[in-house]
Amino acid sequence: MPEALRIFRYRALNRAGENVRGQLAARDRSAAVARLQAQGLVPLSAEAETGGSLAQLLRRDVTGSFRLSVKQLADFMQELASLVGAGIPAEQALALLAGREAGLKRRRVAEELLRRLRNGASLADAMAAEAKIFPPVALGMVRAGEASGALDSSLTRLADYLRRSADVREAVQSSLVYPAILLATALGSVILILTVVLPQLKPIFAHAHTALPFGTRLVLAASDGLRAYWWALLLGTLVLAFMLRRLLRDPAILAMRDRLLLRIPLLGSGIRRAETARFVRILGALAGANVALPTALALSQAVLVNTVMAEAVAVVAKQLKEGGGLAEPLAASGVFPDLAIQFIRIGEATGRLDEMLLRQADLFDGEVRRQIDRGLALLVPAVTIVMGMLVAGIITSVMTAILSVNDVFR
Repeated sequence: MPEALRIFRYRALNRAGENVRGQLAARDRSAAVARLQAQGLVPLSAEAETGGSLAQLLRRDVTGSFRLSVKQLADFMQELASLVGAGIPAEQALALLAGREAGLKRRRVAEELLRRLRNGASLADAMAAEAKIFPPVALGMVRAGEASGALDSSLTRLADYLRRSADVREAVQSSLVYPAILLATALGSVILILTVVLPQLKPIFAHAHTALPFGTRLVLAASDGLRAYWWALLLGTLVLAFMLRRLLRDPAILAMRDRLLLRIPLLGSGIRRAETARFVRILGALAGANVALPTALALSQAVLVNTVMAEAVAVVAKQLKEGGGLAEPLAASGVFPDLAIQFIRIGEATGRLDEMLLRQADLFDGEVRRQIDRGLALLVPAVTIVMGMLVAGIITSVMTAILSVNDVFR
């Protein structure tokens, strides 16, 4: 019996680089991706609306539950690029990766991609069927590499982009470990003083029959409030976090927040550089893989976290369809650094746009790392000073009260 058709929700890019969403009927994801490609679309995702057979559910559990981290995905793409660059066909390269003993997650992903390739799908189509693992940028670069016959180069560029992203993330996370431990220790000390130490001293102050200093009364009130209403404080924090999360789902509020962040001195310039570095790196990689500029802009827009900058890129993509270059529309947006605009102008004038985009990505990455290092270097002493002053203030208020009580007893 022929396999029953299923409804798939898809997201794709048309020839103009615009996002297209819709539904179609197909036997499986590979067939859905093939239909979209036949329509001249670049598939980004295709998800079935209904459950499916037991075998499909088990297969989805094998791959979908083994999502790769950015570093793991970068390692996987680098290994695949090395094999393809050595002249090994993609199907055979995936078979080699699937036969490895190490790296359970990557092996399972390779097995799923290999299964789809053996069913007649291209590598890009196989990756598009696993949209939860491979981002849209990866699909665009691989599809362009297959079309231009330079798959190994596209895979290498993609692996380099993913590795740099993972390195920056790991560097920031590693640098935040010590400040986080320091802050947690200091807050724990403050909570211990307020909930354990001060209650033991409170009877002494009660029998003194003298007015306590204002600082001491404030600290005792904080101690009583924390011990009696800790649950309300915890609940209020959770409710506030939930409300903020709901509010930030509103595009208008999210845009307001991102616009405000860009206006904050130092922080705003750091955000601009970090966002620009990601944007121009992937745009340069896509341009080097011979992806059409409108499509490359649409794919590069997906890596921008700041909604104001992402909207500016969307406007630039629309203006680009009407003719003209890239530098002037980006300059008119007013959200990208002037240095980035100059690099793009030089790239357009010399015909080496992809090279200049990657150069400025390296430059901005270096600046962002130095700015992050300086900020984290100042964070540790700042946390130490603030928490030290807080603990010292509590101890001083207690000692002042004890001395005043001692004077009364004398």
